[in-house]
Amino acid sequence: MRRYELDLCRILGCLMVLVIHAGAQVYRECSVFSYGFIGLNIISTAVRSGVPIFFMLSGALLLAREQMDVKKLLKNHVLYLSGIFLIWSIIYAVLNRIVSGDFGTISEFLYSVVSGHYHMWFIPAMVICYLFMPPVHALIHGEKLSHKYLLLLFFALVLLPANMNLTPDPSPLLYRITQLISLDWLTYMGYAIWGWWLASKTMPKKTLWLAPLVFFLCVVLTSAANLWYSVYRREADGWLFDYFSLPNFIQATAVMCFFLALKDLKFKHANTIRAMSDCTLGVYLIHPLMINALEVLGIAASPVAPVSSLLAQLVVLAIACFALVAVAKRIPLLRKLL
Repeated sequence: MRRYELDLCRILGCLMVLVIHAGAQVYRECSVFSYGFIGLNIISTAVRSGVPIFFMLSGALLLAREQMDVKKLLKNHVLYLSGIFLIWSIIYAVLNRIVSGDFGTISEFLYSVVSGHYHMWFIPAMVICYLFMPPVHALIHGEKLSHKYLLLLFFALVLLPANMNLTPDPSPLLYRITQLISLDWLTYMGYAIWGWWLASKTMPKKTLWLAPLVFFLCVVLTSAANLWYSVYRREADGWLFDYFSLPNFIQATAVMCFFLALKDLKFKHANTIRAMSDCTLGVYLIHPLMINALEVLGIAASPVAPVSSLLAQLVVLAIACFALVAVAKRIPLLRKLL
């Protein structure tokens, strides 16, 4: 059965990510001694839980299943996202060279493809978590998992990367590949397990007002701490922006609990919610392009009026991205890329 409340949570998480990237530059440029920075700091703090939310949603949906089809998981999630990463890394690498007018060498191009665009780190991180879903699922549900799969993880994620870096003259390209399949991404699996655990609980109705209250209080306290530290350093600083900071953990938990409390609610616009949710990956992939395009058109957050300009940019950016992806998904070839 479709979980529309989780679809809404995914849409909100996507919008949070848009704010993070749209407001990154103006956050650094805005004077920490201006009144505008106070509001900008609150907004920037409030959206940091967007990334953990996506890992929590994956755990809530996959780990809750009574049985996990490993082959289907590898095909529909691991291989699909790996292909998406490669294709879109090539697209961004080509576009960056067209804009700069400097195509460089083939090795430089390959390195930029493997590195991916700045926002593409999320995909290999999610792929690593998907690879470890089967053993975690088996552990949670008391099932047996084939030793062959565990050996596959060892050979692919431990032995192979280790030997890539044992060459007498270390290759930057090989080293960059090992960073993509690094077990460091596995830390996000904690959020996936936490999301599953929260989803396994029945949220009381009071969660609908308690979760937003906790979220609001956490944002206020965290933004105050970020403001203090920024003033202390005399430059904008995201002291507590880290995705594993305690404030982000609390905020992501509050958001997740709020939407889980809507589980039995019947949504009037279910088809629209589903369509928007299905567009979130595509929006994530193309939004840096749209941010750059809007900046060329003069639609960008400004240090002069950081809050109003950022919100205006977000509205245009969100509408443009979701509309473009929704239209592109009607074309069979493009649907597979989004």
